[in-house]
Amino acid sequence: MSDEVEIGHKEPKAKSSKAFDLTKSILTVVLASVAAAWISHHYKVEEENAAVYAESRKAATNTYYDIIDTIGKRHYYALRAAIGFQWHDDEMVHWQQYENMRAYWNEHRYSILALTKRYFGAGTEQQFRDFIPKFDYVDDKLVAAKNAFRDKKPMPEDFSKAGGLLDYLYNLDNEIRNFSESLQEQLKHGQVDIYSPQPPLKKP
Repeated sequence: MSDEVEIGHKEPKAKSSKAFDLTKSILTVVLASVAAAWISHHYKVEEENAAVYAESRKAATNTYYDIIDTIGKRHYYALRAAIGFQWHDDEMVHWQQYENMRAYWNEHRYSILALTKRYFGAGTEQQFRDFIPKFDYVDDKLVAAKNAFRDKKPMPEDFSKAGGLLDYLYNLDNEIRNFSESLQEQLKHGQVDIYSPQPPLKKP
């Protein structure tokens, strides 16, 4: 009789132990699943951040090339036109090349300004804007020279004199080079962003 009672007490304990083990196993599986999901999400976010960073660098680099290509060509053809008028070397050929580039500049400068602000910030955009009155000054000089050439009149001024247009263009060349280098530094240090130019993106 006492043996039956003892067996009866053992059965609930055995069932309780099995239930605990089952619960423990379920919790282990659930926690493992949660951990796996968190790790998967974490790495997915990291990958997305890395993709955004890479995309921003690529887009900003393309914008950099557009900026420097446009400014550089506007300056280059202005210099060629000035040299052409000064030393009577294919004046109208060089003028036409300059005029074509000036038209391209007028068509694209506002979109390039917007992209400059978006990727490089308002300060860099202002640096870009500072070139506009300088290009306008050069344009006024070249238009006057072209009109004089058309009307078979003497050059309105000597571009090669000290402080003349050629000196101005050579100094402007240095300013453009410095501007280009400052954009390269921003790219180098990741100071570009698809969504907001500042603060700089952190490398993932």
